[in-house]
This record gives sequence, structure tokens and C-alpha cells, in this order.
Amino acid sequence: MALSEPFINALDAYGKENGTGRGGSIENLLQDTLGVSYERPELPPARKDLVDLIPVKRSNPLYTKHREGHYIEDRGTVGQQIQYLIIYDGKDVGVIGGASAVFANQPRDDYFSLSTIKDEKTVQLNSIINNNIFKLDYPAPNLATIVLSKWRKTIVHDWEYIYGVRVSGFETFVVEERLWDGRKRDGNCYRADNWLQLGITKGYGSTNVRSREVKSKTLQARKLVYGKKIKGVSLCSEYSAAWNDPELQKQIQKRRNEIIRDDLDVLIQVTR
Repeated sequence: MALSEPFINALDAYGKENGTGRGGSIENLLQDTLGVSYERPELPPARKDLVDLIPVKRSNPLYTKHREGHYIEDRGTVGQQIQYLIIYDGKDVGVIGGASAVFANQPRDDYFSLSTIKDEKTVQLNSIINNNIFKLDYPAPNLATIVLSKWRKTIVHDWEYIYGVRVSGFETFVVEERLWDGRKRDGNCYRADNWLQLGITKGYGSTNVRSREVKSKTLQARKLVYGKKIKGVSLCSEYSAAWNDPELQKQIQKRRNEIIRDDLDVLIQVTR
């Protein structure tokens, strides 16, 4: 249900006066006006042994269920990618994924010491994974950082097996903003996992780099840039692209099929 702009403005005014976020304001108003009491459940700290990551297709219904709730709209993913369903204590609680690195970002380029020569940089970028999605719907303390750490270790192995390139590091981009419940999205889980904040993007204008109109406020927004290197692993200097090699495409697809779990198998595992 979408909230009207006047209602949102009224919530913000109430929150400013009473020191609450939008969620807290709604809770207070419900209690004050209707006598409804709401208490947030206090979950125990997350346990590493209860976390599992299942590689799935983007079309997997459990994946799409969580993906649709992410603050960045789903505009598809181009290039190399591996997406995972996050399982905690046997239940699906979110999604996390990795995809091809973006081509242009100066703070990231400086951090990884990428070449200024286009062809060399294009090759090097194949060893950097972009954390393109991270949506967690179970607020157990420390769970986000546990998942992020496990994801890094998991995708490094899967990425090298499928695409044949060693991973030298990671990047991600976070839209910083105050959330409805008063919390702030600023990449805290990345900092807890020892990622470095590298800078801030310029954000899109009214058009993107391909001169297409950009209407999404999220895309137009400036983003915090985070990065993390893998110690001892250099950027790749050689890479065979698959798009012009049908045989290599077949090999990659075969390896993907070995790793990506069947939708029915995933559903049975989660619901049994």
C-alpha cells in the first residue's frame, strides 16, 4: 500500500517533534489513538551455523519474492552473475548476488589501481565482483555481516569455477537514506565486514551514459562506494570473453547448470 504524500509529511513532522522515524511514529500513533500496543520482537544474535546460501536462477519464485522488495528496482542484470537465496535456520530470509563490475567509477578505479587503458581495464574488471543485490528480511543481530562474509567466500569459489577467473576483490554501491523505521542505510554491514568506503558517486542526471532518460530517483541519487580487496590476488591480465565464442558459452552454461539449483529442489528444501 502506497502512502500519500500529505500523510508522509505528517508522519515526518510528528517524528521530528517526538524523535521517531516513520515506523516509530505509526506505532506511537496507534498506541495513543487506538490503544494498540506494539512491541518489536527481540531476536537472539545470529548464528553462523544456521546460515546457508543456495545459488538460484533470477527467475526462482523465492528469489523474486525477496528481490521485489529491494529499494532498487529490478532492471535486469547484464553480463556475468551468480545469485543466491539466503537461508537461515531452514527458512528463506533474503537474497544476495554478484555480477560483473561497473565499468566507470573513479574511487573504485583508484582503489584497485585499474589501468587507464580501456582494453586493459576491461580485462582487469573481470576479476572484480559487484555485489549487485543484498536484501535481508530477518533482522537478527549480526546476520547481515555473517551473510556477507559467507557470500564472499562462497562466490569466490563459484565464480572461478564457472567463469575461469580468480576474484581479486569486490565493489558495491549504497544509496544512503533514513529508513521508515528510523534506522539509516549507510553500508554499516559492509564496514563491519572490513570493506572500505571509497567515495561517493556523482549519480545520474536526467539521462544515463547512453543518453536514455532516467526517471528513477534511486538511480539519480548519489551512492556510497564500498570496496574490498582479496589479499594476495592480483587483477587478471588475460581473459577470454564468451560472447564471441559459442564453445566457451556452452562450457560456462554447463558449469552454471552444475552449480545453480533447480527451482523445485530449492522449494522442497525450504518447505520441508
